[in-house]
Amino acid sequence: MLTLSSNKIEVKQLLGFVLIVLFTFSVFSQATGKRNYFAVGLFASAHSSLITYAMVTFRDGAFAGAVIMSEARFMYEAMGYYPSIANLNKENLFEKNGVDSCFLLKNDLNKISGYYCKPFQELWKIRFFTHPSAYDSDGWSQGQYTPSRWQREYLYEEYGVTNVLLDYFYGDSLFKILRDVQNPDWIYNYHFMTPDTTDSANK
Repeated sequence: MLTLSSNKIEVKQLLGFVLIVLFTFSVFSQATGKRNYFAVGLFASAHSSLITYAMVTFRDGAFAGAVIMSEARFMYEAMGYYPSIANLNKENLFEKNGVDSCFLLKNDLNKISGYYCKPFQELWKIRFFTHPSAYDSDGWSQGQYTPSRWQREYLYEEYGVTNVLLDYFYGDSLFKILRDVQNPDWIYNYHFMTPDTTDSANK
């Protein structure tokens, strides 16, 4: 019993230490103009098939680097199950930012057993005309491997993504695109996008 109690105390002390470190890091980061964001790139990495999960860092508004993450770690941190310097309050950031169908799963013992986040299953469609390996699955891109010029211009204007082969959706833009890919009207407008030739667009 003494050993068990001691182990519990040690675990609590360790968790307390981790939280103190994260809080201290957050305060220091804010003082030095450093910000961390969850990010997704529509390009393959060692940890994902069609998209890359990452945490990007900006210092005084300038890109300072990216840390590639596994899908599981990304989801658990973004949903507040794992501690993260990009989610110090351990919130479900998807729920907080109005993204539907993103939540933790629990087993019969009420223990976390996984996660579900449907919008991420749709993101590849932004870049591809058809799925690169499942050829019977259609995407929304007007180009085979990259969006058309009009779609690229739209992605830059709406989400700040200059090149979907290189750039990340991050911060507010990430949550915005996750909301949008669940909107049938947005999907239709993106899929069949054409250049705006109205008079107001040329003024």
